[in-house]
Amino acid sequence: MRTGYVWTAVCSGGEHVTLEQGLSKAALLETDGVAVNIALYFEIPITLTAFVLLVGFQALQLRKVRQAPLVTSLGLNNWTRARWVEYVIAEQRDILAVQTLRNWTMAATFLASTAILLALAFLNFAVTTEKLSEVAHIANFFGSRSETLLVVKALSNVLVFLFTFFNFTLAVRYYNHVAFLINLPSNRKNDSDRANVVQTVNRGAAHYNLGMRGFFTAVPVTVWIVGPGWFLLSAVVVTMAMSRLDRFG
Repeated sequence: MRTGYVWTAVCSGGEHVTLEQGLSKAALLETDGVAVNIALYFEIPITLTAFVLLVGFQALQLRKVRQAPLVTSLGLNNWTRARWVEYVIAEQRDILAVQTLRNWTMAATFLASTAILLALAFLNFAVTTEKLSEVAHIANFFGSRSETLLVVKALSNVLVFLFTFFNFTLAVRYYNHVAFLINLPSNRKNDSDRANVVQTVNRGAAHYNLGMRGFFTAVPVTVWIVGPGWFLLSAVVVTMAMSRLDRFG
């Protein structure tokens, strides 16, 4: 309808909106849409680069372990554990074996408990996005501020910590098996039994290693909540640290 010289329209809620107000709201919506698109143009490529860096490094490291295991610390540790098993069985050092396995089991249990607690904490954040958004937007300079994307980031942390918890619990499982296998009388062990003990020890150690890598990966994924730039930066730092540990640690 027309009142004087100002055109008005009736909204669905019965509210009268002038033409100038309608144009102003449309301009704001258009500006917000452009800002969201620009933020996504920054968010998507930076996030993909960080994920490719993290996953690609792990794939290259796995390939190196299979092709030249003694070049990496993982391969050297597997070889050292095999010698440790042979020594314990040959010298009948049962107490040494039990004490070592106890330390491994206690460490894996503590880390598994930590992982599941962090997973539940991030799940709580994902459900209550109001609290998470207050923290996330403090240093997010050019990333997307979408609430849906924020929930995805929190759930990504939940998945990482659940993966970590799963691997540490499997490590505890294998260490418990080793405690029985390694204490069999040495005169009743043949070569296949010793190989089985070594394989079980290394399987437990492999899951322990995957659990630790889950914690390392959780660092950049957690920082991703703050913004994609911080995600990429922390992914580079964590990858460099893991590369050094895999080479010298």
